[in-house]
This record gives sequence, structure tokens and C-alpha cells, in this order.
Amino acid sequence: MEDLSQDFDNLAERADDYGALWALRTLYRLVSTGETVRSEWPGTLEQARRLVAAFADRVGFSERESLALILQDTAALTWADSLDRMQSA
Repeated sequence: MEDLSQDFDNLAERADDYGALWALRTLYRLVSTGETVRSEWPGTLEQARRLVAAFADRVGFSERESLALILQDTAALTWADSLDRMQSA
């Protein structure tokens, strides 16, 4: 049972990393193409679910849903933090 917990912890770390990367890549793409950058995170939970499916296809539905929420929350936090840093620069 401990292995499953450790596996989920590893996947949660990956979801956290992917969420931050997703936000930064999205922000870079919008800024580099001159598109409007909104203050709220533009990513959706459905997009987060698709990202999670790419690296966590062996876990159950509830675990994938938890990972999608982690990914989405991290992306939203990274987005807000990045916008704050851009405005203060």
C-alpha cells in the first residue's frame, strides 16, 4: 500500500511541475504573439485532465481527477505570480 502512496506522490509532483510549465508556456505564447493577457488563468480543467492522461494513465479515475486539480491549481498560481512579476518589473 505504501508503494501506491509513493507513486501518487511522484505523480502529484509531476502534476505540480507540469502545471507551472503549462502556465509559463501559455503566458510566453500569448506575450510573444501580442495577444491580450487576461488576469485570470485561461486554462481549463478539461485541458488539465488531458495533460494528466498523458502521464498518469495507470491510476484510477479519482486519482487522475486529483492530479488534474493539482495541475490546474498550480497553473493558476503560477499564472498569477508571473503576472505580478511582470507588472512590478
